[in-house]
Amino acid sequence: MLRENLTFPAYSRAAWKQLLRDLFVLTKPGVTIVLAFTALTTAISASGGWVSLPLLLALLAAGLLTSGGAASINMYIERELDAQMPRTARRPLPSGRLAQERIALYWGLLLCASGLAVAFLALPLEAATLILLGILVYVPLYTLILKRRTFLNVVIGGLAGCCPVLAGWAAVRADWPLAPFALAAVVFFWTPAHFWAYAMAHVTDYQRAGFPMLPALVGLPKTAPYVASHAYLAVLFSLSVLNGAALWIAAAAGLVFLAGCMLLWFRPGKRLAHRVYKISNYYLMLVFLAVLFARI
Repeated sequence: MLRENLTFPAYSRAAWKQLLRDLFVLTKPGVTIVLAFTALTTAISASGGWVSLPLLLALLAAGLLTSGGAASINMYIERELDAQMPRTARRPLPSGRLAQERIALYWGLLLCASGLAVAFLALPLEAATLILLGILVYVPLYTLILKRRTFLNVVIGGLAGCCPVLAGWAAVRADWPLAPFALAAVVFFWTPAHFWAYAMAHVTDYQRAGFPMLPALVGLPKTAPYVASHAYLAVLFSLSVLNGAALWIAAAAGLVFLAGCMLLWFRPGKRLAHRVYKISNYYLMLVFLAVLFARI
């Protein structure tokens, strides 16, 4: 049965290229790259600026493979709901481009297995375990249990985003001061602010699909204060752990992020929410870029 499902007798070269593009899209490359970036910058900073290249490459490979695999499994599980929302209906599965849907599941499992193999073979046990924990939080806990049941989905699901940061630290250090937990807290509190701003911009989609995202339940005006408060906590934790030039970079980025969130609080609307969502992306990247210049 498995063999029958995975044969492609009619695939031309162009169709194979499209398949590869679709498999790449399934990995949610934007999110996957951000997660890998937080792990790498944390590892480099935690090591004092020098880390062995093989270890860094193993951390990168394990992060990209497992994050991409978890995202692919997420897309497979949510394929029917994605078809109900215009913003996701063009994805490979709901659009019908990837007609043999189980390919996405097998692809995700293969990537996760490969990434975990790299992690447990080439990284310290603590780092590999944290990478595994990230998969378990994102797929079974967030995707299967929380996302369709509670508005706290992205809050608790934010724990998955903390795992790459902690894994990056554990890859090069055996001690556990407050610094890695503060950096993980930045991601933890940034996640709801980021996704609730996005959900505000696409609230109609979430209402149509029946996802209990906060804006779909309480509306835009009541969601905006939660976006601002979580953004404030993310900025606060970033300033608590950084120093020197890194502190100034994080402070400047945080000021812009908070200004956008406060404006959204007073003028809640879809267009402004989408702008805050974009600002939040730049904010997180700048903070973890600044981490490279900090001594933590």
